[in-house]
Amino acid sequence: MMVRNTLHSLSRDAIRHLQMERLQMTLNRAYFNVDFYRQRMDSLGLLPEDVATFKDLQQFPFTTRHDLTEHYPYGLFAEPMRSIVRLKITTPPLRDEGKPIIIGFTRHDVAMWQSLMVRVYEQLGITDRDILQVAYNFSLFPGAFTFNHAAEALGATLAPSATISATLQLQIMQDFHSTVLATTAAFALHIVETMERQGKDASDLHLRLVLLGPEPLSEITRKRLESVLKVPVYGLYGVTEMVEPGVAGECEAKEGLHLAEDQFFAEVIHPVTEERVAPGQEGELVLTTLTAEAYPLIRYRTGDITVLRETPCSCGRTWTRITPILRRTDNRISIRGITFYPDDVEKILRNADPNLEDYRLVIHTCYGIGQQMDILVVRPVDQDLTGSSRSQYLELLRSHIRRVLGLGARIQLVEPERLPKEGLYHKTVFRSATPFCSLD
Repeated sequence: MMVRNTLHSLSRDAIRHLQMERLQMTLNRAYFNVDFYRQRMDSLGLLPEDVATFKDLQQFPFTTRHDLTEHYPYGLFAEPMRSIVRLKITTPPLRDEGKPIIIGFTRHDVAMWQSLMVRVYEQLGITDRDILQVAYNFSLFPGAFTFNHAAEALGATLAPSATISATLQLQIMQDFHSTVLATTAAFALHIVETMERQGKDASDLHLRLVLLGPEPLSEITRKRLESVLKVPVYGLYGVTEMVEPGVAGECEAKEGLHLAEDQFFAEVIHPVTEERVAPGQEGELVLTTLTAEAYPLIRYRTGDITVLRETPCSCGRTWTRITPILRRTDNRISIRGITFYPDDVEKILRNADPNLEDYRLVIHTCYGIGQQMDILVVRPVDQDLTGSSRSQYLELLRSHIRRVLGLGARIQLVEPERLPKEGLYHKTVFRSATPFCSLD
């Protein structure tokens, strides 16, 4: 489907002109309303009007997640609370000492977020004749509400199915004649496994496409889902600290995710040297908001590794595209949509048992997606167990993990020689469960 929206077919020069106009507004908003950014600009001897080119913007230091947690709760807000209509609270890694990040949205920001999601729908050919089945755990992914709001704004029929079982999801798909399924990649894989186990076929459904996020969509996952569901599968991208979802999304051509360049200015840098890399080279995505009122962010390091492509897409859109996220710059792990770091788990375990000697996390993946975590622990043989029995000790550790991370884990007490060699991640190994992905 060729694009007809003139905004999406602007020349690169026109896009850059629009971005520079909006960048000036963002810099002024940040300077006059956010102490953190004003102090940074003053220390550099810069005023917003001194930024005449995007090269000038490179004089600004990066904004990091640490900066955001340090200004908890409202230190980075550029609008008074009376103008804030929505708050979004992130789950903090333990390394941030329990400080979450609070993102605020004005009415304008909420409308912008919704319009970006409508845009993703439209570039996939979703219309008011579609029936959208939105299958997310809304408590784990608050951005899922935007799928609902955007569907209603588009005029499509909404069928929110939330966290019901895969069996009931399939029944709804059949009975409601759902044409679009929006969910996570992990849950979509669970749905197709359930289909195969129950002997159902794609011909029993009325789907015409699947939309997945917020976790990255790998090609191996896409091929697996498309081979069973017999419909195209698309991905989208969002940033928890900005807009999630809606920052970028695929079109029907599947040639990368179209970045909303009217709302975000993107750079890609080398994660170690912090130098910008040329389009087409791999690096860390850095984003600057261009119209956000409540929570402007300047040169925010997302931690996501991708490739920026500025050549036009075959669909006709001229906006920059990013590849699906290749990996993280840190060792963040995601299991069924719950994200954490290996050192988070270590802290939980040592709080529960100070005598813990060593451990390993064994992450089982299905088509590249984390599905289950096993924890192997070693403790001194001459130390009494915390609890009166081995089973009580293991249940103590399991309950701590479940309470803090919101994630169930299988835990074993083993001899030191049974610990596998750790991989690139701290105390962690990955094992593929494909093709037997059901680990429950």
